[in-house]
Amino acid sequence: MVLQHQGENDYLCKYKLNQMKLEEKELKSLRDLNSEFQSLKVQLGELAIQKNSVLKRVDSIRVEFESLENELIKKYGENSVINLEHGTVTQKENG
Repeated sequence: MVLQHQGENDYLCKYKLNQMKLEEKELKSLRDLNSEFQSLKVQLGELAIQKNSVLKRVDSIRVEFESLENELIKKYGENSVINLEHGTVTQKENG
């Protein structure tokens, strides 16, 4: 048995040279599964585009963070420790 795609969701069941027709229930099940499969493929493509966008933003934030970090090191020193909750800057103790 071979499923043969004859256009948008139009399948025929062929066996040798004799042509048979699927039952309505079988055809509906097959069409439903094919439709869901196509929909999921589109969703995967959309997710790949979103992932690419998020990765670009992560890289951008990483560059911004590094730039700000370098500015703060120049201003407060390389051994400074910044408390992100309070904004206080202390010097790292050697030890």
